Amino acid sequence: MIVKITPKAMSVIDAIAAFVESKNTRGSGARYALRFKAALKKLAQPNIQYTLCNHPVLAAYRYSCSHFNDWVIAFRVQENELVVYEIIHGSLLF
Repeated sequence: MIVKITPKAMSVIDAIAAFVESKNTRGSGARYALRFKAALKKLAQPNIQYTLCNHPVLAAYRYSCSHFNDWVIAFRVQENELVVYEIIHGSLLF
């Protein structure tokens, strides 16, 4: 299965990586971004039916949700690809 990340979601990953880099040693942001992307690839398993998000707004968009650390990943599975639409910090979802 193919993983596609929308530009909006990719900009969030880039911002997270820049923040991690600013607080830690050089290269830590890039390593964090690689771990984040690896977690996205783990989601892309064939023949798995994901439930809709619990959050009503994300569910209205028919997104499924998963987590990576404190981040909520909102995605849809379409044919043979997993498309990541939103990445939101969990504390922002009430």
